[in-house]
Amino acid sequence: MFRKIGVISVLIGISAALYAQQAAVNKAASSSPSKTNATPAWMKKMWPNLPAEQNPAAVARGKGLFESNCSFCHGTDATGGNGGPDLIRSVLVNHDVKGNLIGPTVHNGRPGKGMPAFNNFSDAQINDLVAFLHQTNRNDRVRFNYKILNVDVGNAAAGKVYFQAHCAQCHSSTGDLAGIAKKYDPGALQQLWLDPAPVMKADGTLPPKTVTVVLPSGKKLSGTLQHTDEFDVAFYDANGYHSVPIESGMSVIVYNPLAPHQQLLRHLTDTDMHDVTTYLETLK
Repeated sequence: MFRKIGVISVLIGISAALYAQQAAVNKAASSSPSKTNATPAWMKKMWPNLPAEQNPAAVARGKGLFESNCSFCHGTDATGGNGGPDLIRSVLVNHDVKGNLIGPTVHNGRPGKGMPAFNNFSDAQINDLVAFLHQTNRNDRVRFNYKILNVDVGNAAAGKVYFQAHCAQCHSSTGDLAGIAKKYDPGALQQLWLDPAPVMKADGTLPPKTVTVVLPSGKKLSGTLQHTDEFDVAFYDANGYHSVPIESGMSVIVYNPLAPHQQLLRHLTDTDMHDVTTYLETLK
């Protein structure tokens, strides 16, 4: 009898240990990003500032919090709604680091813009909201998460002519683009010149953008851009830091060195695109 009780006790102990071990594994899995969602190397080259994978549990909590408190104005997917702006493509969200910009905005609100203050949110809730917004932002930027193959199907000679006419003012096939086809596969290379990311400096920072603010009075202020969104623009000039609320009649002109690429997309045909990509593939 006692022997049976001893065996049963051992079995119960083993079961408890196995249950505890499995629980620990499940907890670890839920608190860390899935390795199956790892960002491909070619995508990291194109988007060096791609948001990191967020904790799935925090994202789920943040999604519920967002839907119950924010979706009426900003939409359930945070891409804009009933009077509220698109948060996923917001410069504030894109420049946010662990809630340093999102947190104060949520806590204090935007009274002049009709956004109430959510000062009853705890720091943990703010962190969950931040995780949801950053993960949604990340998913939006990598929604085309695949490699495009066989895009170099154009005419290289025609692509060279197009390159000389539209690109040679800033780029050189024997200078900054020499050997570029060795660094990127055709799909990544095509995406790179159609929608390039800013090139980091040697210290790991991005080159600063400049901004000119033209006030309704006609007065102009210029400086190094810190951030801008639907509500205000912040920059440094010789007199220090400025944060200027955006109002009717004001112009905000941001100098973006990638603007020529963006303007090119308005006139680029599929034939031109494939011709240029095929030409760039010869630069090995």
